[in-house]
Amino acid sequence: MNCDRITELPDSLLTQILSYLPTKDSVKTSVLSKRWEFLWLRVPVLDLKVSNFPEENYASFVDNFLEFNRNSRMRKFKLKYDQYTYDDDRLAGWVVTTVDRGIQYLDANGFETDMCVREFMPQNIYKSNTLVSLVLVTVGIENPEFVVSLPSLKKMHLEDVWYWDDPLVIEKIISGCPVLEDLVLIRAIDFCNLDDLRFLRVRSQTLKSFRLTFEYSMAGTYFSVEIDAPRLEYLNFNDNQSDMIVVKNLNSLSMIDIDTEFSVKFGGSPLEPEDLRKRDIIRDFLTGISCVRHMNISQRTLEVLYRYSKLGPIPKFNNLYRLQAAFSRSMLSFLLVFLESCPNLEYLILRVHLQDFAVSTEPEQDGLTYVPQCLLSSLKCVEIRELIMGEETGKKLVRYFLENSVVLQKLIMRFKDSSIANQDSYIFKELRTFTKRSRSCEVIIH
Repeated sequence: MNCDRITELPDSLLTQILSYLPTKDSVKTSVLSKRWEFLWLRVPVLDLKVSNFPEENYASFVDNFLEFNRNSRMRKFKLKYDQYTYDDDRLAGWVVTTVDRGIQYLDANGFETDMCVREFMPQNIYKSNTLVSLVLVTVGIENPEFVVSLPSLKKMHLEDVWYWDDPLVIEKIISGCPVLEDLVLIRAIDFCNLDDLRFLRVRSQTLKSFRLTFEYSMAGTYFSVEIDAPRLEYLNFNDNQSDMIVVKNLNSLSMIDIDTEFSVKFGGSPLEPEDLRKRDIIRDFLTGISCVRHMNISQRTLEVLYRYSKLGPIPKFNNLYRLQAAFSRSMLSFLLVFLESCPNLEYLILRVHLQDFAVSTEPEQDGLTYVPQCLLSSLKCVEIRELIMGEETGKKLVRYFLENSVVLQKLIMRFKDSSIANQDSYIFKELRTFTKRSRSCEVIIH
């Protein structure tokens, strides 16, 4: 006998199950039976893409849904517009309604007209006792006229947002989030230059993860960034705009992804011996993140640090055990200098750019003679990616690590060429001629 166990479930559990679906899929269950016809309307979640509706029909759908549930709490409201498709000013009104009804997860992905106009969010989002996650994309926010109070907010994601009236608006918002753990700030390329955000200060006693992406400003203006977060464990720092960067109290930092030029190249001041201010900014930044255990560093950041190394020493990263770095052929010697600042490194992942795409006037450095401390005492695994079969620089790098790494257990080579998997290929035969200082080292080729 067939048994329909789903129909035996109470409505409260069925609506909870439906809440994990996009609303367009939840609506489809209305055809299952008479019982299911209006069950989707009781789901405390609205998750829509405007592109799922004929033009303008989505607005009446949202209005009717909110009206049907006007006496119940909303758990999640997620609405995504298609850019340049709709010129609508109803988003703010819907946000007011959902916040007043105790929303926990608010995700408003707005729109931008061809005149760089965006809808501004209502100020009641700054006074929510229930909001746990706030995601705002392509909208505007104004300076709150009162003290921000978001006692439950743990996650905040602000992307391509206009900040109006006050350059310290982000600091004001963060100060009202006593349990904030995850913060994402993404500032896209600034074509309109209509907001007042020139100084970003992130101060939080609870923040654990912070992702900052600042692209170039078309107006050529400069920004300042200050991060003070003693419990921060992960930092993703992709900043192409800030001329002043200050980090403080990052004693808990475990992992960092760093991709910045410290405003040295693109429109910024060059790093010259007499530029003590820029030298000190870079030195203090490196010192501020020196407790990190896992670092991913871009090629352009390494190139700026190479220039810096001629003005001052690279601070020690005594806790760093895993490093992933992208570098060009001209940076080989400096890579070894940087490794000297990582005396306890165990895992090294290198991505080789054999063509120098970055702006660099330095001559090629192929002299691999210096041996940093980590190769003599701690380095266990080296992975080299994007190698090209037969390219001499890659072979020199492989030979160098095999011949100088005392405790190396594994060396992994990942080639762009798919034809070298054959164990009888000449690259394997040549590798067998390389001296291995660590006899237990295993060589793996992908």
